[in-house]
Amino acid sequence: VRIGGCGLPATRAHLLRSLSATSQTGIAARSFSSHSDFEPKSHVKDAGNDEVQQKLAKLVKDNKVTLFMKGSPDAPQCGFSRAVVQTLSDEKYDDYAFVDVLKYPEVREGIKKFSDWPTVPQLYVNAEFIGGCDIVVQMHKDGELKEVLDKAK
Repeated sequence: VRIGGCGLPATRAHLLRSLSATSQTGIAARSFSSHSDFEPKSHVKDAGNDEVQQKLAKLVKDNKVTLFMKGSPDAPQCGFSRAVVQTLSDEKYDDYAFVDVLKYPEVREGIKKFSDWPTVPQLYVNAEFIGGCDIVVQMHKDGELKEVLDKAK
């Protein structure tokens, strides 16, 4: 017997485990793997020891609104960064600090670790991570972004 066409011989133990995972209705029961690779992990637990992480923390703390983006507000270098800049403009909010992550590779990678968020742009208000492009745009549409930005004025 071969497993799923992958060419591996099925062992009796494997077949028994597969059969025991099948419910009485014949539908395989699903369960989350308890393997340590799938445990929740924090990527920022050691942030205090990293110089880049310390500088990022100071930057978002010292500025009421901070946008990490590709390019600048006057010349965004990606559509997602452009969308967040346009959203802030639509909110009539232009008093924010920005960081062009394309100029600083250590910041480009460090900000992802800092927020535990894999993409840029990233918006912070009052040192709190708000989100990336999709979240910021949706908050704007829902009227929530104005409330968040008003707290920073």
